[in-house]
Amino acid sequence: MGIVFHFPLLIIFLPIGAAILMPLIRNENLARKITLLVLLLILGLSLGLTITLWNSPVSYFIYQMGYFPAPWGNELRAGMLESMLSVVFAGVMLFSVLGTKFDLVRDIKKSKLHLYYCMINLLSCALMALVFTNDIFNAYVFIEISTIAACSIVVAKETGDTLKATVKYLFLSVMGSGLFLLSTAILYSITGHLLMGSAHEAITLLVETGEYRFPLLMTLLLFIVSIAVKAALFPFHVWLPDAHESATTASSAILSGLVLKGYVVLLLKLLYRVYGLETIETLGVLPVLFFLGITGMMVGSVMACFQTKLKRLIAYSSVGQIGYIFMGMGLSNQGGFTAASFHIIGHSFTKSMLFIAAGALIGTAGSYDIAGLAGVAKKNKLAGAAFAIGALSMTGIPLFAGFVSKFHLATAAVESQHNLWIPLMALAISAFLSGVYYFPVLIKMYSNEEGVGNGKSLPGPLEFNTINTSQNTLYQPSLASNVTFICLILINIALGLFFIPLLAALERGFMAL
Repeated sequence: MGIVFHFPLLIIFLPIGAAILMPLIRNENLARKITLLVLLLILGLSLGLTITLWNSPVSYFIYQMGYFPAPWGNELRAGMLESMLSVVFAGVMLFSVLGTKFDLVRDIKKSKLHLYYCMINLLSCALMALVFTNDIFNAYVFIEISTIAACSIVVAKETGDTLKATVKYLFLSVMGSGLFLLSTAILYSITGHLLMGSAHEAITLLVETGEYRFPLLMTLLLFIVSIAVKAALFPFHVWLPDAHESATTASSAILSGLVLKGYVVLLLKLLYRVYGLETIETLGVLPVLFFLGITGMMVGSVMACFQTKLKRLIAYSSVGQIGYIFMGMGLSNQGGFTAASFHIIGHSFTKSMLFIAAGALIGTAGSYDIAGLAGVAKKNKLAGAAFAIGALSMTGIPLFAGFVSKFHLATAAVESQHNLWIPLMALAISAFLSGVYYFPVLIKMYSNEEGVGNGKSLPGPLEFNTINTSQNTLYQPSLASNVTFICLILINIALGLFFIPLLAALERGFMAL
């Protein structure tokens, strides 16, 4: 495998190096260029790792960190599933930074932009570590790094609303982190292991002998609740709408497209690699995942129908979409996990595209309110097209990424042990509600009316933090933003049309876990 063997380490440590450099760089343009270069390098390394594993007879490999072997040393694990998720995370992060320069310059103090890029690199490192780590305690460490970096990019806009949203986010996130650490400590005291593979062997033996059944059940429930809090699953979602609504566009795209998914990916690894499907079925936890998923789908979709501000609507949509992933994991079969993983990929690209497009449309119309966006898609055609395709995808229209994941979730539901009508009805109702809240927005954006903002100023209590007085408050399209929209549109369509190889790769990845 040669040098590719070291790619997981490089993917994690490149952004760490960039994050260390950022405070020393006072030129925000140089900081941005370095960040984009690092993200591009990470994307290239991830693609190289994926291609190598696809063509290799080896389904995965373990990268030992330091001089101490298992079970004492730290390890990274790279298989098809991890490498593909690394590609997705690097791509979404790259586009989220590339396509939102106008908003960043307008919303964040010039003297602090280099620190914002520092947090972006730190967040990239944490997310990649969550994908590749094979150690439960190290996962906790990078959860904390991710939390600090995510809160920093929310509060970076420095308004009263972002401060309140960040405090709420930090409070709930610390609670989730505490539950994760508590569960890790209990699990270590029972099994004596922190490496995922070693812990799995110990747990399997304990389940066979019937020892520590209740403590094992509690650790699993604590892991699920902690990740549910971090991933903003209902009823732990209360921080998400405020954070999305008040943050700058790049932060909203990264939070919804990546940060939430990073925690869910970790839960997926814990369920599949540490406990195993047979164990979680024995412990009777899958109905909890299924119930949380179904409830999240319904509540998130219903709440989105009552929103009057665009970014808040998209945020509640994310609550519902996270529910899809939890429902897929709760279906108790590999098809459900594969469909949930495809939804992670499709939703990551689609939701980041929706937020980036929303930021451009809000800036063009001069209004956060949906009522003020009348006709805006005709003024900013590319952003309007990106939002329309993202909305159609989230609704589950064929030819787009969202349809594929919803279809395969329905297929997995047919093969599951649950009553068939419950997941199918939930999928149908949620898809219908998605149309209820997305289609009126599209109609408003493409109407011939004049919006409330009329491209002059932002009405309402929320206003752009125009610290840089030389920066025009109205959105100005750039080559970078246009390239971002075109790439995200093409990716969404490609996921909707050429999904068979991707599903096969995901199944291969799960077989190797």
